[in-house]
Amino acid sequence: MSDLAPVIPPVIHQTWKSREIPSEFQALQRSWIEHNPGFAYRFWTDDDIERFVEAEHPALLPVFHGYADPIARVDLARYLILRRFGGVYADLDFECLRPITGLLDGRSFVVGLEPEEHDGLAKAVERGLSRILCPSFLASVPGHPFWDHLLNRLVEARHCADLLDATGPFLLTRAHASYEAAHPGGTEAAAAVTVLPPNQLYPVTKDDCWSGRLFDLVFWEQATRDAYAIHYWEGTWFRSDAERTPRLPDRVTAVVSDGSAAPTAGSAATAGDTGDHPPLISCLMVTKGGDGGRADMLALAIGSFARQSWPNKELVIVCDAAARDGDGPEDPLDAVIRIAGRADIRLVRVDGPGRTLGELRNIAVDSAKGRYVCQWDDDDLYDPMRLEVQHMVLARTNARACLLGRWMIWWPGRQKLAVSCERYWEGSLLCEKAAMPRYPHLRRGEDTPLVDRLRQTVRLVRLDMPRLYTYIVHGANTFAAEHFEEHWQIATCRFTGDRYETVLREMAKRLPIDAVRRQATAMSRPGPASHPLPPSDRTGQAPTAPAMSTGALRTAKVLVLTPVKNARSHLPRYMELLDRLDHDPGCLSLGFLESDSVDGTHPWLAERLPALRGRYRRVTLLRQDYGFHPEGPRWLPAVQRARREILARSRNRLLQAALADEDWVLWLDADLIHYPPDFLGRLLAAGRDIVTPHCVLPNGTTFDLNSFALEPGGERPEHLIDGLFQPPRGIGRRYLDSFPERDAVPLDGVGGTALLVRADLHREGLCFPPYSHRGYIETEGLAAMAKDMGITCWGLPAVKIVHADH
Repeated sequence: MSDLAPVIPPVIHQTWKSREIPSEFQALQRSWIEHNPGFAYRFWTDDDIERFVEAEHPALLPVFHGYADPIARVDLARYLILRRFGGVYADLDFECLRPITGLLDGRSFVVGLEPEEHDGLAKAVERGLSRILCPSFLASVPGHPFWDHLLNRLVEARHCADLLDATGPFLLTRAHASYEAAHPGGTEAAAAVTVLPPNQLYPVTKDDCWSGRLFDLVFWEQATRDAYAIHYWEGTWFRSDAERTPRLPDRVTAVVSDGSAAPTAGSAATAGDTGDHPPLISCLMVTKGGDGGRADMLALAIGSFARQSWPNKELVIVCDAAARDGDGPEDPLDAVIRIAGRADIRLVRVDGPGRTLGELRNIAVDSAKGRYVCQWDDDDLYDPMRLEVQHMVLARTNARACLLGRWMIWWPGRQKLAVSCERYWEGSLLCEKAAMPRYPHLRRGEDTPLVDRLRQTVRLVRLDMPRLYTYIVHGANTFAAEHFEEHWQIATCRFTGDRYETVLREMAKRLPIDAVRRQATAMSRPGPASHPLPPSDRTGQAPTAPAMSTGALRTAKVLVLTPVKNARSHLPRYMELLDRLDHDPGCLSLGFLESDSVDGTHPWLAERLPALRGRYRRVTLLRQDYGFHPEGPRWLPAVQRARREILARSRNRLLQAALADEDWVLWLDADLIHYPPDFLGRLLAAGRDIVTPHCVLPNGTTFDLNSFALEPGGERPEHLIDGLFQPPRGIGRRYLDSFPERDAVPLDGVGGTALLVRADLHREGLCFPPYSHRGYIETEGLAAMAKDMGITCWGLPAVKIVHADH
């Protein structure tokens, strides 16, 4: 024991059949060298290994040559190499993510556990193994006593038919168990074996790798947060090259909305589109050309097009800047296209400046030859599988248009990276050309009304795969820095510091990240293809680029729904406030469901139906008694489940009976005592699928405690009462009064005092669960259900309404 080296030597060993390493492993090989500059690196070929065994372990040559499969000889070699020299061994399909000295310090032998999911695989279960030690990463001092113990077990197992038992992880696992059993009192530090948990070396499973799940950048980032390295389970010794070819993820998250009664026969994408004759997709780029330092960004966007895996494509570039005349330098745009050297790129120059971005986009659509068109802006990056994945989703959902629900937003100059909030990102549109509406003639924000029109008229799918599109904030975008700061604040994931660099390195495997770092600073002025992000959520102000004009907002078809019980005294004020709304009453429909009232609520409403129907678009009045008359205050925890179950059932029944062709549903309490005339317009102008204002009491304190954002720790189990989370006020939850400086806040729960919901979400199945859904019911349950659908609920702290204090 005294002969053992005190520390694991700083040397990394790796092996391959020859010195011709496959291209897919070369970057992984470099990662070990780049992250560990103080380590020596030693590479072993099969010939090197055979000479080493002959020289150092001639007694083991019969065992070594007795293995029919070469991988068994490599397994034995790694054990012998570390026994002799010490250091670190890593398979070539292992990527180092950060320096490994933290794993090795103070340890004499290090091995990692495979993911727990592998313990449930058939072979492990058959052998009764409750955990699996993996030999793909090993580190030790020279001569560690475990090696001799392992080699004895290996000789005994040399005739095992399965390599896993003969030389691989099952052998290693059993040997370690018997080694520990032989030292029941533990071992000295020099002889100890440190077994690391899966999250440090094996954070992902074989299925995660083979199913394409690692393509999900959010999953990859979460899985690798605590990891020093990641094993990709390539299995070169038993999987064919075809099986190991990168492919599309097996599972994707997508939400389908259908604005038409049914797709036109033969119009939607079909699975046959991806066969021997894939349809032509026209990528449409609008640009002012390559002046002002934009040529390099243009080249990157064109390079993203050239790398697309979809085989049948064209890039149509529309430019309203005149080409340079005379014998001067070549026009930068012409030069970029010439250098690309592709026959599938067409340049359309438009005579005369001054056209709006909407007009230029229409020219691009008209110029497209493809069955599908795809927006392709000149200053962003696109994953090589963007076209293939979006078309695949079209085919599988029988949709005619596809947009991303989230995308990446990158600030190279500020070293920030984020996964955006959830919405329909207009710039990611891939659509059947025949289904495309015309772009309005706007200088910016032109794509928002077009997408709104698509949502109303065609079957559309929203895909959640942020990695497909990286929006670059380079300082010359259409919108100012404040706009993008807001999107940083509401992003679903944010990366800075070490995680920023780690995620960028992962993205760099598929995108020219280093080139963007160099070129982003060259952007000096905005071009028309710098598409806007969505309108600002600054309540009380007109958005910079509103989704609809003020007139359009006031004529949106809205269904106002109100369940009522013993509301007779509140209804006059309810009608007065409704009458004051600056929304066109001819575009408002009303719906009421009265239940269990004893104060004449239903007769009061029934008497006024003729007058209401004369003013509003439609009016529905329903009655349903549930026999629910609890004693005591309605907010007591003991009655919450029964009370809110009935309220949820009332809302769902009212929705089913009253919803027709409206664009929006506004759920409104009967006992509100004040809201401003522009209240509905401000909710609509927020541009969110689900949004609620800040409901307060007359003294200004927050009334609606069902609208909340969870604290980082989330809900506490002790607050689960009758199947529902019911914490004391402010425990684990932040209400809208906690965000006085914020214009819009993503919420985990919403109340129903005033709740605006895009009607299509209700049509797609979003309802008020009358049962505990993840510990929530009724309106809070709706928020949880919306989150499951990929939809974020939003609160507007500055838009205040007042509730009666009773």
